Amino acid sequence: MKRLMILFVALSGMLAVSCHKEVWQDTAGVTDDELTLTIRVRSDRVGTRAFDANDVPITDGLQRLDLYVFHKNEPLLDEHIVLEPDPSGTTTYSFKEKKGERIGVLAIGNLDEDTAEFLEGKTLEQLSEDYEIEAMIVLSANNFATDRIVMVGARDYTFHEDGTVEIELRRLMYRIDVGKITVAPENEELLGKEIYVKNIALTNICNYFVPLNSDSIGHFYTWYLFFGNEYDLTGALGGVERGFEFYRNAPKGWDANGSFTLEGPGILNGTFPYMINSNYQKNPGVLNIDATGVLKDVTHQGYDNAAGEGLVVQAGDMEASHSVNVGKCFYGFMGRGVFNEYSIVSEFKGQNTYPKLVIELSIDGESWFYPIPLIYPQPNTVYRIDNITIKDYGSEYSNFFPLKYVVDFSVTVTDWTEMTIDNMNVGADPITGELVDLYN
Repeated sequence: MKRLMILFVALSGMLAVSCHKEVWQDTAGVTDDELTLTIRVRSDRVGTRAFDANDVPITDGLQRLDLYVFHKNEPLLDEHIVLEPDPSGTTTYSFKEKKGERIGVLAIGNLDEDTAEFLEGKTLEQLSEDYEIEAMIVLSANNFATDRIVMVGARDYTFHEDGTVEIELRRLMYRIDVGKITVAPENEELLGKEIYVKNIALTNICNYFVPLNSDSIGHFYTWYLFFGNEYDLTGALGGVERGFEFYRNAPKGWDANGSFTLEGPGILNGTFPYMINSNYQKNPGVLNIDATGVLKDVTHQGYDNAAGEGLVVQAGDMEASHSVNVGKCFYGFMGRGVFNEYSIVSEFKGQNTYPKLVIELSIDGESWFYPIPLIYPQPNTVYRIDNITIKDYGSEYSNFFPLKYVVDFSVTVTDWTEMTIDNMNVGADPITGELVDLYN
């Protein structure tokens, strides 16, 4: 399975469109010689793979490409180029630059038209400002579809000679595939109780992405430009050993349950929540699902228990283990929450705003929550959880286990390639607060 979309930027003597102004500043070491920059975009689609008796394909591809070109010597020549990918799979674009110029090419795939216009004309400083934010990619502003996921990539080039550079596009999203849920109680009090799956949800999902982590063309060759540094990780979802652990995205006035207002074109002229499905500091018994449209479809799966949906254990059934198939893909935006390893157990005031996968069970008509922490979720990665095992009662809160509890679960990870987690155990003894063993 191919993991990445590839953007090829080739320099050769092909068709050219001159974008130069009459005035040329800072000409030391620069001649009037021009080189031709030819951009070739190859949008090979990733393959498919069967999952849990259902076909859960990875079918997203490149449907639109926006190039934002930044000039080191002549910033007045900065430009925005919109490319429609050629059906053949290869798209080309050519233009000329004077010898000695250095450019940074920021490539963003599958932007909504309004967002692309909103980013047009922004400087590198504006694209990377994370406090007084002037530019952002808003998830709920039509910047997501299962076949059209926003991707980013960049490279710089100095026009000393003709050459070729390659830009790799990575998705901002991560995906979590849940295969089935098994109830196998270690607590005998659960035996014989009627148990339904009521809801499964991805919560505390960031609704925006600040395009750049740096305002330097010198970082256009590394993923630091978007996601910060890569580090050796401990405790990461799915056992990922190296990846991104920090993303700067806490603008002025940030509020987990609040919103921000933009005065942009079209759909971006409005108010948007900072987070989707925020369950931070929600009351006992509450699972907040505020996503709408396609975002609700890919962050939530509900079951009509009154119609018999989600039944795992019938009342009086004393068998030791029961399972129900889920076969659902959940999508999260790379954003707030990629900070550090943390415990899902806390006091009410100590709970965090990081993303979680939450299972809500109805046990003899009473709701219990099983929040699973998503620590260091990586962009461009599919996490395949084949099974989640419920071993005890959960939490009365959807966002954390009260301090007396301990938590246990198990996950499998796959890059947009794939990562697999065979099993996760969740639950805690309601008397002692002892958590079940997550991976045993």
